[in-house]
Amino acid sequence: MKKITAMMLCLILALSCAAGLAETAEKVNMGTVNVNGAFEAKCILPEGYTIKSIPEENGGLVSLIESEDPAKPLMMLSIMFDELFADVKSLNDVDAETLAYIESTFTSEDDVTISYTETKYGTKLMVVKEINDLFVDVYTIYQGYCFEFVMIPSLEGGAEALSDAQIQLMVEFIGNLDFDPIEQ
Repeated sequence: MKKITAMMLCLILALSCAAGLAETAEKVNMGTVNVNGAFEAKCILPEGYTIKSIPEENGGLVSLIESEDPAKPLMMLSIMFDELFADVKSLNDVDAETLAYIESTFTSEDDVTISYTETKYGTKLMVVKEINDLFVDVYTIYQGYCFEFVMIPSLEGGAEALSDAQIQLMVEFIGNLDFDPIEQ
């Protein structure tokens, strides 16, 4: 009986490791971000999407995430270091005054609504929706880096509004980004 229990335990552990490796294998390298130390940003792309990343001169990264289906929304992710937030671990840690300042950068030019949600890890995300749902912007801060993820309806599909499911896709995408340090 002990041998059967031990074998079952080994099988469960082996399957758990395989499942963990399978999840890691799905992530693709978006590119290297290097300001105060280099790290690689990795993500799980939504099905049918490809990514084109462009390193910025200031060490940040801009990535265009497009679908093979021209009727699907376009996405763009920008990762930039901001000295103003150099000591900020996440958006959860900013005070009310700083949060109001960040919100004002989105409301000064566009007619938007702002709401908040969290990743599965508890990181606060600011969701900025244009009144006609012609774009959605998800913003957060991680270790001094500002993450801005914009989604717009397909350029070929007309000016359809974005659905709640598409917005949730953005929240899941940004919530599942990995940052692997690069030893220099």
